[in-house]
Amino acid sequence: MQRYRFVLAPRWLALTLAGLVVMVVCVLLSQWQWGRAVERAAANEVIETSTEAAPLDETLPARTALDDDDRWTLVEATGVYDTEHEIVLRAQTNNSLNGFEIVTPLILEDGTALLVDRGFVASESTGHVPDYPAAPAGEVTVTGRVYEYEESSGGVTETDGHLESRRLSDDMLGAYFDYELRSAWVADIEPAEGFTALETPSFKDWQNYSYAVQWALFAAMVPVGWIALARRERKEMNEAANETAPGDEPEAAESEAVVSPSPRTGSASTED
Repeated sequence: MQRYRFVLAPRWLALTLAGLVVMVVCVLLSQWQWGRAVERAAANEVIETSTEAAPLDETLPARTALDDDDRWTLVEATGVYDTEHEIVLRAQTNNSLNGFEIVTPLILEDGTALLVDRGFVASESTGHVPDYPAAPAGEVTVTGRVYEYEESSGGVTETDGHLESRRLSDDMLGAYFDYELRSAWVADIEPAEGFTALETPSFKDWQNYSYAVQWALFAAMVPVGWIALARRERKEMNEAANETAPGDEPEAAESEAVVSPSPRTGSASTED
């Protein structure tokens, strides 16, 4: 370990701390994506397995918040449409088409109301809401899929005898009604002729699983990269040390005296 004491230098300590921060962030992002994937997979399962509608009061009782397990399920509700408070949702997309959704409050027996998305009508590129079927008069029974209210965004306007908005938010719309709304809205799965049913939700849970694995791999690469950098620096330090070290065989100094040639033989004389 003595060979790697350089990792205790300030520069390396800072690098190590930065690596730890990156690794923690990657792990947290991986867990977040995995959680989203699990939620989306559960939602897909509910949508696929919900084939029979439950009575509305079992799923969305009055004055009770929406249970997460009840999202996307099918319910059946009976009441009378309040056409005087109809809502047109602008700038909606359904099966890759731009258009409008028509939402009408359904007054229930207990006096509360359930917002029912009666269906989608494609835009005619005129800037105006196209003609759409009127809500039926009298008592009706609706089978719809449960959706939670959307976040508030934009505003609500009153136009041509109806309300217009871009979001179906109870916080935004509640003030326009003199009755209490149930804690979620439903989309009619069998709309009247002239409407298109909203496309069945389908969430790409596999995409979130993929992101979760990617972030986990990024986290695993941090210590691998740290070790690779430390080994490379150790190697460079060894090479630099070898280049500056003295030679193994120093140059030998001449130890023998210069010998003059013999005047008689012309060769160097030798001592016995």
